[in-house]
Amino acid sequence: MTSKSSLMQSLKIGVAFVLLLGAIGFAEKKHSSRVFDLVDVKIHNQNDNYFILEEDVLAMIEFDQNVGDQITAESMTAMESRLLNHDFIEEAQVYRNLKGRLTIEIKQITPIARLVRSNDPDAYLSDRGEVLPLSDQFSARVLLVTGEYTDTIIEEKSGEVIKLIDFIYQDPFWRAQIAQLDIDKSGDIVMYPQVGMQRIEFGIAENIESKFSRLDTFFQQILPKKGWNEYDRVSVKYTDQIVCE
Repeated sequence: MTSKSSLMQSLKIGVAFVLLLGAIGFAEKKHSSRVFDLVDVKIHNQNDNYFILEEDVLAMIEFDQNVGDQITAESMTAMESRLLNHDFIEEAQVYRNLKGRLTIEIKQITPIARLVRSNDPDAYLSDRGEVLPLSDQFSARVLLVTGEYTDTIIEEKSGEVIKLIDFIYQDPFWRAQIAQLDIDKSGDIVMYPQVGMQRIEFGIAENIESKFSRLDTFFQQILPKKGWNEYDRVSVKYTDQIVCE
């Protein structure tokens, strides 16, 4: 009797398990064939850089609400691939929920400087050392880099000059203070501030933290006492020296 009861109990559990698997399979099949009637585009902008707009995203994934294409894993992967082909998209994720809403999340590449070239079109330098074309729809307010060395920056893709540019970008104070770097063909750097008329002679891109420590003394202690236009030239080129004239 006990054996028969156990057998019946096992059969009930088995039937319930089969029904559960069938329900899950039906839900997954229904979910995979659901058409999307809504698209939620999320663009994560760095410092209000609007290189990518929602309409650009919809155009890139070839979305048409009237077509009502089926959402499949393959189609979402294809959408992500098309999005990642855009110059200013660093990351792209496409996913859906049970209600059929398609969500597209975009992370933009962050420009940290604009390279001004005499013989070639201007370009942006990204925080990852990539060279990007300018955008027709948005202009980022970033550090201006001029001079004969700009082509070398592009060729190097890394190096001390890019470390210097990134150092300025990562520091809120220096990002607000330094407007332009002019770099000659030997790599000698002259900086120009946002406010004031000083020519800041930085020298080559080495001992970066030490030089900025001395510039901090100039901006925080000397200028407030003497006035922003008291000096025309400031030099931190040489070790442990700051020259103001």
